[in-house]
Amino acid sequence: MMKKMNNSYRYTLRFAVDKNIYDADKKQRLIDFVKEAHVSDVAFFINQEELSDAHITLEKAKELITNIDEASQPLKELGITVSLNPWTTMNHSDRGIHINPKLDIKPMVNYQGVKSISMACPGYQGWADYISDIYAIWASIHPNELWLEDDFRHYKNAPFKLGCFCEDHMKQYNELLETDLSREEFVQKMFTGGENKYRNAYLKVARAEILHVAHMIEQKVHAVSPTTKLGLMSSWPEVHALEGRDWQRLLDELSGENTPAVSRPHLPAYNEVSPQQYARDFEKYTVATRTEIGTKHKIYPEMESFLYSPYAKSNKFTQFQLDTTSLVHANGVLLNMFSMMGDGVNTTYRYASLLKNDKEFLDFLYENGIAIEQRSGVIVPMNQDVAKTKIDSEGTLEGLMASQTQWLELLSTLGIATKPLNYTDQEIKNKCVAITGNFLNTLSDEQITQMLSRNFVLLDGDAVVILNNRHLLDLINATSIEVIKNRSGQQSFEQFDGETISGINNPRLTMLTHTGDYVKINYKAHVNVHSSAYDRLENKLGPVTVSDDKFYILPMTDSPKYGWQAQYTDIREGDLKHFFEEQLSVPHLVNMYNCKMVIDESQSQMIISNWSIDDVDGINFFLKDRNVKQVSITYRDADNSVQNKVLDVTLDSKGIYHVDFNVKELAVLHIKFLG
Repeated sequence: MMKKMNNSYRYTLRFAVDKNIYDADKKQRLIDFVKEAHVSDVAFFINQEELSDAHITLEKAKELITNIDEASQPLKELGITVSLNPWTTMNHSDRGIHINPKLDIKPMVNYQGVKSISMACPGYQGWADYISDIYAIWASIHPNELWLEDDFRHYKNAPFKLGCFCEDHMKQYNELLETDLSREEFVQKMFTGGENKYRNAYLKVARAEILHVAHMIEQKVHAVSPTTKLGLMSSWPEVHALEGRDWQRLLDELSGENTPAVSRPHLPAYNEVSPQQYARDFEKYTVATRTEIGTKHKIYPEMESFLYSPYAKSNKFTQFQLDTTSLVHANGVLLNMFSMMGDGVNTTYRYASLLKNDKEFLDFLYENGIAIEQRSGVIVPMNQDVAKTKIDSEGTLEGLMASQTQWLELLSTLGIATKPLNYTDQEIKNKCVAITGNFLNTLSDEQITQMLSRNFVLLDGDAVVILNNRHLLDLINATSIEVIKNRSGQQSFEQFDGETISGINNPRLTMLTHTGDYVKINYKAHVNVHSSAYDRLENKLGPVTVSDDKFYILPMTDSPKYGWQAQYTDIREGDLKHFFEEQLSVPHLVNMYNCKMVIDESQSQMIISNWSIDDVDGINFFLKDRNVKQVSITYRDADNSVQNKVLDVTLDSKGIYHVDFNVKELAVLHIKFLG
């Protein structure tokens, strides 16, 4: 009998079984796979995707769990833990299957008045009783972990989107507000920009009912199986903010006395995308989620390759996804690698050898990992209550999705060390802090004043708009602003007059395409003007990037369509890093396109990752007040073996360290500083 593995980094295989076709060959393939791939936990799907019958009866649930229990026995004999992944809580979307009339489940209604045929109203007690009862049935076989799918939320797949606005919910909202509004009237007021009592009523109800159901599930599950850990799957932080999600309290509600809940953040690449795009999305979704969750709960990000074959994603990209989970110090990963229809393991994909070959390195990265709370770098705060205060001039649902990660995405992708922060009113003092308008708008005037006066701050255009709205422009020595809309026929490009960046004199960046609006700021005191805005006729319009001893301002707003795409250029990178080297002690990489740096607070170790399919010739990094003479580099070689080299470090006159080491495409390196 094979002993249960005690590995640092855990592989959980999400696996689908259909009893009608689960023959001896499929059983053996699963056993062979978990042995070769070093899988230590298998999470069986229940009532999933193509085989889903939406909300099933409790009798059907007992039948399915009996089948899963039978299929799991050979794995348990090998020392493999067995977990469960039911695919339906509220349900993901309508797929033509109606709610079973035998069940006491009321349908969800979206903000446009569309009634679902299969998605449950989250505030209806009949559904709360049903889902907690069925989770008690799932718990009857004492699984290691029992997951709540990413349909455990109010925002559903398109075209349905946000719920619930049924008659009972409308009654709750009106009782809270002491009004008698129709759904249309309530939604219109709720979507009005800025904090308002209507949106707060929705957020209060949504948060309370999701916590209520989570508590019911926890109570019934742990009454049956006290050792089972509940797991929460999630997707986009911006979407979860629309329901007022309290991340840590929700996970606490799902935790038993000795069974802290676990979390599955989203890895934002179900199909292979460009690694450069993945670099930004990873910060926006995976890093942001880990930041909100905090340190108390283990995380197992989701590696999914929908539609499940190498046509969806190359093995090399999959391996890179696994390795970069080290950047959030993940405890392991959930692997959704095979069809959810019951086909079982497909050996032609060569996933077993991939996982086997990467296991030693992933164990090393975990054992020597850097938690987000232990990072050094630019602090990027975010607030889970951001949806309360989102300003939306359009009055749309999409306008309430409040991004707080523009700086996090940009700085990290440019190789600048960052430290994301779950902001809970803690004091931040004498730090370098990058602030978006959406985050700034969650603060009081007093908090804003303290944040900007006690720290060095990076501000975007949206943050400047908030300062203007709050009559706080004095904090940046400004008197007034003018928001000049993108493609208005005015600003065309930004020029760094008298500067040379990347060997280009007076370099330019677009202000016309793939960018937001330009916030022209009128300053009452001297500031260092890095760049200026020009129209197509080369007439100067005003300052763009400026700085002084308390701030660095990039006065461009977030584009709803393009975000900050136009800022991803070596010109912006060069200006930022030159300023950081001259004025601040922010660690960063130098001349290493598409490489990220994660470094610990003591500056004793760092992780470098190359988010491109180009090799990078040499490691170059800036550290202030640190004497590094050698580095110990741990990496995977071409044969996927873990290697280590101790190399000398040189230091140039500008304070840039250099190591003669080639950083391969899609590589992750762990580096310790010596001497």
